[in-house]
Amino acid sequence: MDSDPESPLQLPKPQPIPNLLHSVYEKGPFRICCVCSQVLTDGRLYEVQKVYRGKETIFEMAICHGCGEEVAREFSEESKENMKHFLLSHFRPSTEPSHCHFCGFPRGLVPNFTIVGMCREHSLLVPSIIMCEKCGERLQQKLSRKTREAQGDFIRDNFPGVPEGLDVSPAPSFGVLS
Repeated sequence: MDSDPESPLQLPKPQPIPNLLHSVYEKGPFRICCVCSQVLTDGRLYEVQKVYRGKETIFEMAICHGCGEEVAREFSEESKENMKHFLLSHFRPSTEPSHCHFCGFPRGLVPNFTIVGMCREHSLLVPSIIMCEKCGERLQQKLSRKTREAQGDFIRDNFPGVPEGLDVSPAPSFGVLS
């Protein structure tokens, strides 16, 4: 199939946000940003991240694009480059969230995984991304101490009930590729 270099990149058509990315606590789609408490259904871009242990949600958040960029400003340049390299060299695109998008391992066979979705209003703009715990650990090893501390501060400041030592570090999408 020939591609026309002059034609724009064809992005998938937005889809309804799947239940897998709905809030357990809000019993449906997320409504407010976890940082600034602004309404998410007013047209702003936002990201949903959920961490699952088996079928149980152990952490969830929705963060607007502006707050996500603020968090990313705390990351070291070295970490941003390492995250970008990891994503670009290991990402395996797929429209179905049934496998880790980095190693290809089936989601149903991993004990813990993170799912991330980029949303606007009530739509998922691009297919969600799954990262298994093992790939998440590989990525975390590439982060500087400064970045890991910034992630820890973000969790402590915005999610005071999360037990110390529970790895719910935000996935690297906070403005890293922007």
